[in-house]
Amino acid sequence: MRKTRIGLVLALSSALFFAPIAAIATAQPAGFCASVSCQSEFKQLERMANNGSGEAATIVAVAYARGEGVEQDIKKARRHIKKAVSWDEPMALHQMASWLRQGFIFEQDIARADELLERAARAEFAPALTDKAKLLLAQDIPQADKEAVALLELANEQFYKPAQYLLAQLLVSGVGIESDLARAGVIYKNLALESYADSRQRLDEIINALEQISAQPEPELVALVQPVLTNLKQIDDIEVIEVRGEQFDANSELSNIVSQLNSLNIYYRGNTGSRIPGNLCGRGASMCSVAFDRKTDADFGATTVGELMGQ
Repeated sequence: MRKTRIGLVLALSSALFFAPIAAIATAQPAGFCASVSCQSEFKQLERMANNGSGEAATIVAVAYARGEGVEQDIKKARRHIKKAVSWDEPMALHQMASWLRQGFIFEQDIARADELLERAARAEFAPALTDKAKLLLAQDIPQADKEAVALLELANEQFYKPAQYLLAQLLVSGVGIESDLARAGVIYKNLALESYADSRQRLDEIINALEQISAQPEPELVALVQPVLTNLKQIDDIEVIEVRGEQFDANSELSNIVSQLNSLNIYYRGNTGSRIPGNLCGRGASMCSVAFDRKTDADFGATTVGELMGQ
């Protein structure tokens, strides 16, 4: 069961949480999912939802809520998400928590949203772990910071990129965890290889900082830093996966998601190397852009079915 959850998180990439209301009501282009094959795939997905698949029910609910691939139908969105929640589907718990928090589809209910998010986090659903961690970090309390890091470590074990990215920020800034530039650098390197956010820029800042450290007249420290630098710089010898933002293609992606519910991918996780402490903000103002900012880093999740599927 845990492998199933991990695979779905990888396949769907990210879940919906705290999406701006203005971003939700986006008009769909004419003919969107108008083909016979696309409609057939959606009907198959909806049959899976009606026959006990909580994952399918959640995706169908989001499709109806956004009007993606189908005509928008709020009643069907509510019915499917409630059904999935009644089955304790973590993806549904997390999704409904998002809608309740923002007052979309359902009337706003923060207490209920917190309850559902907690249930999804207890099931170790990576997007829920990550979003709960962000809420904890927003409290700016040492104990809450430590709890947030523990949640991010669990999500990191599932190779959930938003969690890995945030964890790397905390490792650099030393928030809730002892700073570790070596581990942060490896995380950013792996994310940069998939062109995730601004990971390459953050990796370059760590490389620059480590180069400054290696220039110091401390043989033991240099001996520790050099292998890490060599590893991080190897990114220039590796082909980076180009990720381009594209509109969700219902014709192909609804077919893919049916398959994704039945097959999982296993991803490689590299070694993190020896620990190299250091808060980059302490090395000059130019480095402070890599530190964790509790305010500006509070963006959450995606807003469409396409983003649920990593588009």
